[in-house]
Amino acid sequence: MQDLPPIGGYEPVQWKRNLPSRGFRPSIYFWGITGLMAFGFYRYYQGVNEQRELLRERQWARFYLEPLLVAEEDRNLARRYFSEKARQDLVRESMSEETKAKFDEEIYNDKSKLRFPKYTAGVHPSER
Repeated sequence: MQDLPPIGGYEPVQWKRNLPSRGFRPSIYFWGITGLMAFGFYRYYQGVNEQRELLRERQWARFYLEPLLVAEEDRNLARRYFSEKARQDLVRESMSEETKAKFDEEIYNDKSKLRFPKYTAGVHPSER
């Protein structure tokens, strides 16, 4: 005698693994990362716009301060020029006549321009 299947048949064979899913669905990860990146780009371009505005403000401040800066530079050049002339007079007093003649020779042949000294030698004014 042969065994027969039970009435209604056997239960289906479980061939697939039934593991619990870990984490969210992939679409939730996709939209989460997309939203995070969108927020990052938004904040980045806010910063770019702010830097652009600061640069524009700095440029306009420079435009408005330009006459003051030019006047300050002219005053500084004049101060250095006259202090150099005074220093040359002090040095000239202690020279012999032949050295004084060499000292008084003009360096430039062109007399049409006033050339301000770029560098001055000697003691710093605060040390006098």
